[in-house]
Amino acid sequence: MTLQSIVGSAPATIAERISGPSGTTERGSAPKTLRERTRAHRARRKRNTPISRAGFDMLRLYRTNLEVRLGCIDEASLQTPNQKETYASVTDLLKWETEQSSAESEAAWDEAYRAERMIEMLLSGIQLRQEIAARVDELAFDNPVEAERFRVQFEAIAKSSSESHTTADDTVLRSLLLRIMERLHWHAKKRFLSRPIRRQATKNILWCMLAAFALAVLPYVAVWVDSQTATDLSTYWTLFALYTALVSGLLGAFFSRLITIQHDWAGMTLDEVFLHREFSYSLLRAGVGVCGALVAFFFFKAGLIEGALFPKFDKMSMEKIVSPDGSLAMAFVVPSKDLALVTVWCFLAGFSEKMVPSLLSNTERQLSEATGSGKGGLRG
Repeated sequence: MTLQSIVGSAPATIAERISGPSGTTERGSAPKTLRERTRAHRARRKRNTPISRAGFDMLRLYRTNLEVRLGCIDEASLQTPNQKETYASVTDLLKWETEQSSAESEAAWDEAYRAERMIEMLLSGIQLRQEIAARVDELAFDNPVEAERFRVQFEAIAKSSSESHTTADDTVLRSLLLRIMERLHWHAKKRFLSRPIRRQATKNILWCMLAAFALAVLPYVAVWVDSQTATDLSTYWTLFALYTALVSGLLGAFFSRLITIQHDWAGMTLDEVFLHREFSYSLLRAGVGVCGALVAFFFFKAGLIEGALFPKFDKMSMEKIVSPDGSLAMAFVVPSKDLALVTVWCFLAGFSEKMVPSLLSNTERQLSEATGSGKGGLRG
């Protein structure tokens, strides 16, 4: 696809220029093939979807804005032959009109950004300096660190010219503006590429969340079924505390991933964006959450962490709540306070990537201090 066929409407190809109104060439060649007609039909159908149509309308608005900005540039003010050639190229680029299909939208935006960068290279004087300041402020919304770095460079150029009592070379300023525009367009491109990946990553995490949620609810269904068929619960309930800890860590890990996708997506690098789409990465994070929950479970069991906010294993149970007399007869099963505390803490161990490492570091430090003081006593 050519540059002209993306931003505006493209000039006709050689075959189209020699073809007649019926779609055949002057030499009588056959009309469009079935594959070409099918492809055009699919393109029109995709373009008529709400999302694709909205993207096409935004692209058309963006392009008309570029036309207005180009029209505000006085051709007589252009200083170099290169600028005049650029002006002519952009003028030809924006005067073509064509409809873009949804399949072409990505390349269309790329070429629109290219046209915008070419227009920026036509600015000079105070207009160029105002444009740099405005673009730096715009970049601050995407990446404040990059924006600050460009602002420092711009101020350094202005300060240097002020100290030497000369006007800053427009060529240097245009080079700075070009780098700023490249970063702006890169962030815009990244958002475009990240959108479908984010949908896929969110879908994967939601499925994992539903599976973990089902595993967490399953014991409560099983205990009800077991209580209906037998007077005593089965022996497999002896693993219920450990099962609850592991599933809580799993649920916490997936919930953490879901929060990260929703809130930290804009700050991720492109490599991180693609990584979150991989199902294996979700399983890796789930494994970390389960291991963290297991470590926290044994810390509680060993009594290394004690207090009113921490569970006591000898008090963990499933409690049967019966409605008081005089009300609707009802009974339901809930975890005891200590079992609920295990669930909460193991969920936090899976949710937080720093909780268990911090716990292990503190324990290691205390163990080192205790070992060191013991050795000191032996030496004394």
